[in-house]
Amino acid sequence: MSFSVPKNVPSFSNPQRLVEDHVWGSSAHARGGKASSHKTGMLGGVQDRVGGLFDNRNTSLPMYKDKPYAYPVSQRARPIWRRKRVVGAVLLLLLLLYYFGAFGRHHDTVASSGPIWAWLTSSSDSGKTADWSGRRDRVVEAFELSWDAYERYAWGYDTFHPISKKGVQMAPQGMGWIIVDALDTMILMNLTSRVTHAREWISKSLTYDQDQDVSTFETTIRMLGGLLSAHYLSNEFPELAPLSDDDPGAPGEDLYLEKAKDLADRLVTAFDSPSGVPYASVNIGKYEGIPAHDEGGASSTAETTTLQLEFKYLAKLTGEKYFWDKAEKVMEVVDNNGVEDGLVPIFIYATDGHFRGNNIRLGSRGDSYYEYLIKQYLQTNMQEPVYLEMWDESLQGVRKHLVTYTEPSGFTIIGERPDGLGGSLSPKMDHLVCFMPGTIALAATGGLTEAEAKKQSTWTKKNDADMQLARELMQTCWGMYKWMATGLAAEITYFNVASPPTPEGAPHHHPPAEFDEDPQAQWRQDYTVHAMDVHNLQRPETVESLFYMWRITGEVKYREWGWEMFKSFMNHTAVQDGGGFSSLSNANKIPPSMRDNMESFWLEDSLAPGSSYTMREPLYEDTERPRLFDRIVDGFRRDPNQRITPEDPLEVIHAQETTQLHRPILPRRGSSSQSSHYYDVRLANLQTAQSHLARKLKGRHLQMIAIGGSIGTGLFVASGRALQIGGPASLLVAYLFIGCMLYCTVQALGELAVAFPVAGSFSAYSTRFIDPSWGFAMGWNYALQWLVALPLEIIAASITITYWNPNLNKAIFVTIFLIAVVAINMFGVKGYGEAEFVFAIIKVIAVIGFILLGIVLNIGGVPGGGYIGVLYWRDPGAFHNGFKGLCSVFVTAAFAFAGTELVGLAAAETANPRKSLPTAIKQVFWRITLFYIVALTLIGLLVPYDDPRLLIPGQASAAASPFVIAIENAGIEVLPSVMNVVILIAVLSVGNSSVFGSSRTLAALADQNQAPRILSYVDRRGRPLVSIVVASSMGLLAYLADLNEQGVVLDWLVAISGLSSIFTWASICLAHIRFRRAWLQRGHTLRELAFKSQCGVFGSYLGLFFNVLVLIAQFWVGAWPVDWQGQSSSEIAKNFFLQYMAFPVVVVFYVAHRLWANTDFIKSADMDIDTGRRDFNLPILLAQEAEERRGWPKWKRLYKFMC
Repeated sequence: MSFSVPKNVPSFSNPQRLVEDHVWGSSAHARGGKASSHKTGMLGGVQDRVGGLFDNRNTSLPMYKDKPYAYPVSQRARPIWRRKRVVGAVLLLLLLLYYFGAFGRHHDTVASSGPIWAWLTSSSDSGKTADWSGRRDRVVEAFELSWDAYERYAWGYDTFHPISKKGVQMAPQGMGWIIVDALDTMILMNLTSRVTHAREWISKSLTYDQDQDVSTFETTIRMLGGLLSAHYLSNEFPELAPLSDDDPGAPGEDLYLEKAKDLADRLVTAFDSPSGVPYASVNIGKYEGIPAHDEGGASSTAETTTLQLEFKYLAKLTGEKYFWDKAEKVMEVVDNNGVEDGLVPIFIYATDGHFRGNNIRLGSRGDSYYEYLIKQYLQTNMQEPVYLEMWDESLQGVRKHLVTYTEPSGFTIIGERPDGLGGSLSPKMDHLVCFMPGTIALAATGGLTEAEAKKQSTWTKKNDADMQLARELMQTCWGMYKWMATGLAAEITYFNVASPPTPEGAPHHHPPAEFDEDPQAQWRQDYTVHAMDVHNLQRPETVESLFYMWRITGEVKYREWGWEMFKSFMNHTAVQDGGGFSSLSNANKIPPSMRDNMESFWLEDSLAPGSSYTMREPLYEDTERPRLFDRIVDGFRRDPNQRITPEDPLEVIHAQETTQLHRPILPRRGSSSQSSHYYDVRLANLQTAQSHLARKLKGRHLQMIAIGGSIGTGLFVASGRALQIGGPASLLVAYLFIGCMLYCTVQALGELAVAFPVAGSFSAYSTRFIDPSWGFAMGWNYALQWLVALPLEIIAASITITYWNPNLNKAIFVTIFLIAVVAINMFGVKGYGEAEFVFAIIKVIAVIGFILLGIVLNIGGVPGGGYIGVLYWRDPGAFHNGFKGLCSVFVTAAFAFAGTELVGLAAAETANPRKSLPTAIKQVFWRITLFYIVALTLIGLLVPYDDPRLLIPGQASAAASPFVIAIENAGIEVLPSVMNVVILIAVLSVGNSSVFGSSRTLAALADQNQAPRILSYVDRRGRPLVSIVVASSMGLLAYLADLNEQGVVLDWLVAISGLSSIFTWASICLAHIRFRRAWLQRGHTLRELAFKSQCGVFGSYLGLFFNVLVLIAQFWVGAWPVDWQGQSSSEIAKNFFLQYMAFPVVVVFYVAHRLWANTDFIKSADMDIDTGRRDFNLPILLAQEAEERRGWPKWKRLYKFMC
């Protein structure tokens, strides 16, 4: 069948459908109500917390076939058993854990001092009288023995040889193959100490920045899946293996997610093939997909269709739409081949998307394609019937072409058609095929118990027939174990069948209900194992089907079969001397021959009891580690797959859908529809909506950026000039006025940034909600703001350094500071975040220390000092130069607050903005109150505005800040030098922020064709290299610091940077006002927003009004300065442009772009409030948070409101 457009096309008016988050959120929601109703289903009992996964909600999910243009990331929930694909036999362990009531209690057990094998020879009851709790403990002990052996002999290695007791790496620095993939098992088993050790290794040693070819499939399901599973479990089940390091706000909160995002950014390049089908391998260091080394370069069909769940879940967590798109595209390509009876060949070319050969089988390289059809249907709450139809078609094809019966006993098997459906049937059955019994039962019942499912009106004779087929195949698979001497199945089993094979449904013998242990029993004649196939790799397919069959049918025999299988593993795969367990090279003799290898699936992939995979070993090669110099040089090379904003591979399709589904959003006055200058606002929204930047900033980074990230010369140095011009009262009033305005602005920014984390610039909000031309102007305005900030900060640093020696050559220190700032930014966003974290801590401590010291100084608490009080407010006075003096301070105050909005810009590079950003936004209140208002109040009390040491334009003696002057006036000898060191650190901090902000803005402008394309150059370490170089080169202007007129240079830079901030803030407020209007017009409520501005839309009106007042005040001060009567016309003109420099820059950019692109103001009805918006599953999250808040004491409620 084909992927035709369904009848229930999703609503385009509200494409961010709530169901995209419902199922994942239901893990917490299901603790009540609906979960209890399913306790008798296969997800009952231990699965209560995800019991609502199969509820029939009246919702739907999009696929590529019905996905509207620029549709946000589809976040289809995947059931808990599909959290991560299993390729491991301690999945076997986990399934048995479930069988044995594994999670009735959780404990980190200490390995028994006595032998754990005594229970193997002791008698035990069976069925309902068995001690399933004790059996569970045996499984936990087996896991602990395996893990402890690995930890003792091969810690950190990718493979473990338990007999020789050594480890081997698959990559130069290792991939954490065993550690990462065993994490979720340990969390479920509550093995806290072992999880702690594993987390420490992942945090300190795991890196994917290696020049290494890896299997796309294996690395995705084990490494990416392992990290995502651990992230999910540690957040949703914090009581399991509880660690303080991953608590909300802790340094390691998003460790697993950050590593997963880093790995996924490398793996996703495998999808960059001409057809969209992923290449078999990928070089994770070079971000480069690699065709398979055999089969003519074709990829495995099963592998290409078994990557979707990890990438879709990561898309849900990060909001990155391209992960979803690339994974889903594969299903379209595979289906477009037009297969017969739903059966697909086992190889497909990544180059053109066509199948290679005609080999049809459900074993290796074909298995999980079929398995995932029904699971994707169930995953989407049965709202995507296309998957069910494909599954039904495939199952019917299996019955028609592959099912037959053995002789003489009549076991049911699934054979192969190596030469296609027209060729002969091979009676060969891989162990991998044993995923089918459980999968068929799951499909027939929809996850309910068989008894419950039969009560449904949808139950038919076909469902009965499917359950019968599942039972028959399950018995065949169990016979594969019973036939072997060790009780452990061979890798491949052949069967005796009639010639020609008996078709499915034809009369045949019925196999015995029990397997006779007699070596000469007749049933044994049906099975044959070739000498090359007698090895056992500890595979999980049979035990996972046993799990399904036990849970669905309730028949105890399946549980007992699982326990018997586990005992066989313990008896025949255990290594002497506590070495753990090994796979077998010959499982058909006793004692068996061991392979000296603990298969990577023995401890791993234990969260997916309902899946199986081809077990081809990853394609690793022994490579020599590149030299340090080579790695450094290679890091600067361009990465064609990384951009600040995404380059959508389906851009043409999206454009076509746009013309069909949407009317033009920007009518072009008097221009033809083919105008080459037409600005595509929808494409701009799409490009900025999904950032490709590395999400490496944590909550702690964001909070420190908000509190002290851009405290620099505006507070420590330029405040001296503001004090001199306006006096202490004007200083306090102006900073308080700007502070209130900025608090409202940042609250509005927080609401927008949580909903729309954008890349590069706030101009995206102006483009989307105001006017594309205004967005263009704001983008360049913001870039220029930060471009001039770097030389300004370095000049201020050189001025401050002369405090110790006025004769020093400032150029030397300009060079030192410039190199330091550039070096920090060359470490990427993680370097920026860590540097800002340290810098902010130093500044916070310094300001708090100064406040305490200032209080002591003011009340005369130092030897020889008297009470000061408000002395300087009386003499020389509170105000200087009257109302004009107050207005003159506004631009300096705005400059001091510039950079506060960086917390919103950093949202695009934050792992979890919904959690981190609101907390950081609230910190702005404390920054304004504590650092600016309180500190500057004390400055006004301790330093008179007529002090000759203050920074006054034209005076070269300006060599200290008012903070230093206040300490000097008290006669304290050491602290002035300490304060100057803090000022230098603050200067480095703001210089660091200026390079970060300007480089990201320039690169985003270039990616949107609003700046030279060369600026979009992103190297292999994810740095916008050319933009960083351009931004850093602006720092060369700081060499003007040696000029006698350095004060004039400082004036110009302060004016440009300060007023630019006013335009940026005003645009944010206006964008928020218009967003709220469009939001309400579309029928949304404020409860649907993940974060709401505490000031509301009124705060944005107030912020916009204050910003306009500042612009008016600056115009007045610029045109008629304080002493304008005594100035010449040229001096007045110079002063005007000093005060109003940013205004003509913005006007020129706006008018030029408007004339060029002929854009228009965006009406509320035309605003795009959906593209890239993150809904965060609000109803469920809000309910959870409300329930949590009800248990808080009053002090905590107040604290959470303020912080």
